[in-house]
Amino acid sequence: MSLSSIISSASSALSTAQMQIAVANANVANADDLTYTKKTVSTTATTALNSASSATVQRAADTYLAKTVVKTAAASGYASTIDAYMQSYDAALGSVDSGDDLSSLLDAFSSALTALSASADSDTAKAATVSAASALAAGISGLSASIQDLRTQANTEIATSVDTINSTLSTLSSLNDQIVSITAQGGDVTALQDQRDAALTTLSGLIGVSSYTTSDNRLVVYTTGGDQLLGTTAAKLSYTASSALSSTSVYPTSIAGITLNGKDITASLDSGQLGALVTLRDTTLTGAQAELDALASTLIDQVNAIANAGSAVPAPNALTSASTVSSTDAFSATGTLRVAVVDSSGSTVSTQDIDLSAYSTLADLVSALDAMDGLSASIGSDGKLSITADDGAGGVALADVGAKVGASSQGFSDYFGFNDLFSGSTAADIAVSSKLSGDYSLLATAALDTTSTLAAGDRALSTSDSTTVDKLSAMLSGALSFSAAGDQAAKTVTLSSYASSFVSGAATLVSNASSSAASALSAYEAATTRLQNATAVNVDEELALLTTYQSQYEANAQLVSMVQELFDTLIQMVN
Repeated sequence: MSLSSIISSASSALSTAQMQIAVANANVANADDLTYTKKTVSTTATTALNSASSATVQRAADTYLAKTVVKTAAASGYASTIDAYMQSYDAALGSVDSGDDLSSLLDAFSSALTALSASADSDTAKAATVSAASALAAGISGLSASIQDLRTQANTEIATSVDTINSTLSTLSSLNDQIVSITAQGGDVTALQDQRDAALTTLSGLIGVSSYTTSDNRLVVYTTGGDQLLGTTAAKLSYTASSALSSTSVYPTSIAGITLNGKDITASLDSGQLGALVTLRDTTLTGAQAELDALASTLIDQVNAIANAGSAVPAPNALTSASTVSSTDAFSATGTLRVAVVDSSGSTVSTQDIDLSAYSTLADLVSALDAMDGLSASIGSDGKLSITADDGAGGVALADVGAKVGASSQGFSDYFGFNDLFSGSTAADIAVSSKLSGDYSLLATAALDTTSTLAAGDRALSTSDSTTVDKLSAMLSGALSFSAAGDQAAKTVTLSSYASSFVSGAATLVSNASSSAASALSAYEAATTRLQNATAVNVDEELALLTTYQSQYEANAQLVSMVQELFDTLIQMVN
């Protein structure tokens, strides 16, 4: 081997050793960076001299484990988002210990009715019953508001996630362009590939993706629904969030869709943080709201139907409808309505049984009521029907004698809402009637007698009568029909049982969300650990290699020095 060949070989070895030392130093310096992969120097040798002639930097990689990390990142992003919202939902549900959960509030209302039944003339018991009803209504409406607040929060976070996804896609597109360009030039792209892998994992945690790499080293990314997010350019997601959501706000009628280059992909989003937010907003929380609405509407309808069939004692001077009506409204009814004007002691002043089938318009009915002795009836400018005892003396009491009004065959007072205990129609607007909240003595506890003919001077109402209260208690403990709603199938159960199933179902959602989040996070961390074990830097190993590389460098440097001395000697000999 000539001296020139030795110089060439040693110089190449020096360059390789220098590169190896630089790479090993970089490995040690970045050992704590979880996104950094171990780099090594790969050398090729010439066949003639068997000496290193070129070197390239390669990174440690495991395609299968990398794809597993991306996949589990999507599952963890989905599950952790669901869990975070379910924890907030759990707090809104209240607790048995504090007595503010639905089951406890319903039991408190039932207990108040039981106490009132034992002393129907007790002002304290009436006030306690109205208070318990108010607390129950507030608990239901408050939970409904919390559900809609969570939906609104999820809706707002969807917009934030879309912006983050777009930013991440832009980063990936930029990295793609750099990697493709440098790869074509034969340069080192390993650091850029590390950055691209980390960005891909971040993206998957947000939306859930599948991907592959082309022959020119370009990463192509798709959603799990098959829509391309990244190719030669980055796609763009768009979403406009509503400022606030109500129970009637639903996708796609009143909530905008999430679009990808103009295509609505909302329905296909089922993984990552974005998929979880859509699921929460459109399925999980709307299902909870539907169940709560079923409970509230049944409670309102059943309680009001019974309360309207009764009367307060003493009877109020005037009954005013909760609903708004017009004198031109058609009126369709069957059966008889018993109307009585009573004095403060409950004795009859005047009474009349009115055949409701004889009237076809509300104006006709109002005229008939107004013509009764000691009674006035009219529709006010506010559209409310009022029936009033004349001269402010005594009160008005009504009773159905087989009366059925309207398509739903409601009782007369129930149809107009004269003695409503609750106002509203859903969980969002349920409340105690404003009349009762202002005056608990208007609570219907008794019932006007319909078993016999009522004449002036007869006892019409008794302060000790608990007929209406007892019917309310019986209703709460009796089986009622509920339509299918949310995760609840159609069933016939008590209100208390339905409330308990709602609470237990919510508890199951919360528990399952927590378990799923823990399981998904564990799978993601396990996959990440396995990938890091295969690709991460071992500092001790790198330090040992550094010693080897330095020794190789020194040896080759000495070889160059020796050859240089030989050259000098030869030159001296020639001279």
